[in-house]
Amino acid sequence: MKRFAVKKQLIKMSLFSIGLALSSTSLQANNALPDIGGNAFSTLTPDKEKQLGDVMMRQTKGQLPMVYDPLMDEYLNSMGNQMVAKAQDVKFPFRFYWVNDKNINAFATLGGNIVSHTGTLAVSDSESEFASVIAHEISHVTQRHIARSVEARSENGPLTLAGILGSILLATVNPEAGMAGIMASQGLAQQSAINFTRSNEQEADRIGIQLMADAGYNPYAVPEFFNKLAEKSRFANTQLAFLYTHPLSQSRVADSRLRAEQFPKRFVADSQDYTLVKARVMARYHYQTKDAQSYFLRKLAEPGGNTKANQYGLALTYFDDKQVEKADQIISKLRQQEPDNLFYIDAYTDILLAQGKAEQAMSMLEQHYLLKPNNQVITLNYANAALQGKAYRLAVHLLRNLLYYKNDIFLAYEMLADTYKAMEDYARYYEARADLYYQMAVYPKAIDDLNEALNHVGKNNTLENRRLEAKKKQWQTELNRLKRL
Repeated sequence: MKRFAVKKQLIKMSLFSIGLALSSTSLQANNALPDIGGNAFSTLTPDKEKQLGDVMMRQTKGQLPMVYDPLMDEYLNSMGNQMVAKAQDVKFPFRFYWVNDKNINAFATLGGNIVSHTGTLAVSDSESEFASVIAHEISHVTQRHIARSVEARSENGPLTLAGILGSILLATVNPEAGMAGIMASQGLAQQSAINFTRSNEQEADRIGIQLMADAGYNPYAVPEFFNKLAEKSRFANTQLAFLYTHPLSQSRVADSRLRAEQFPKRFVADSQDYTLVKARVMARYHYQTKDAQSYFLRKLAEPGGNTKANQYGLALTYFDDKQVEKADQIISKLRQQEPDNLFYIDAYTDILLAQGKAEQAMSMLEQHYLLKPNNQVITLNYANAALQGKAYRLAVHLLRNLLYYKNDIFLAYEMLADTYKAMEDYARYYEARADLYYQMAVYPKAIDDLNEALNHVGKNNTLENRRLEAKKKQWQTELNRLKRL
């Protein structure tokens, strides 16, 4: 689905405008924030950590260039939770996210939220290498490294949610300064922070290697990835972001090699989804369109390079370069071999819509929707086709059902707003926009749009007025409470 969801007007917030825009759980979930009183972070129970983690992640969505791509989202969460299923001491559900950033990095926040840069996948040479990074971050969470560091900081002075989040966001822009902010409590020496980080890294390596091996990945990929990072850093003008936030010593590399050698060597093939996701990243997030086109043409010309993933990647670059017929030729051949492949269905939907064939796209997607009614790739493409084909009521039905099943899908809120606008239903349009801002924790804009929605609701529609007023009051209460943390 060729739809870049992060509209510029939604992300023009200053990096440090944190105190005015923090959020909690989604509307359909339990909205109660933890009643933590006093120093909010002195003791973080798993329940408190989860709730605060959700607050932090929602704010992070409003500050970083998140990737809202259903295919990539499905892959990362499937792969990540495959390893979470093998982990010990899992206290809460995990959620995995992408940031559009070519730098190699990944980080975990409180409450099982893990974020990977697209650049981390782009530089990986195998699925096991990429899995090693995700397993490492999972281990940081299950071992409560972040929670313990927050508790340690709170013992040395006042600490606010905005301060912690600011450090995490800063870590993605200026990793050296950000990790100092996260790990070093006020008044402690920088060396103490580094030592604490190294201890955590060693433990996360140990647990992560076991975790990825149990999940069926190759543990030898860990020292291989470390060596790759060391080589890249050696020839770079500045140290890699990943190495700032995950210090890499020679002893750590050697230790990872020794731990990997405790497992038998075996060949672990990359999944097809990994190869297709990597092709998607290279085509749409790592290279400019023309450069990506050259990249895939070169890969296809190499011995053994004529793979489905490289063909798919080339098709995406043709489509993005408005060479729709060339893209159609490639995707049609791939669909003949695998008609139910979600990557090819997604690309073919874009092609049909670009050719003005919305009815044909809806007909195709209806059949897939009947088989997979809760799949976000199918549903979002179907709703997009319905929107383009002016079947607005169908689009609303699909999107509302999807949000009932999974209420944090950013693209669904954005598309719902577009649909209501096309229908000239401005009360629901402004409410959908408010929900979109709420998903990114931009409370002032969310409340402003609810007021606009109220202006378009008839005075005689008592129930609708009461519902919107109640939502506005709830959000204002959440914001006031979060400002006190």
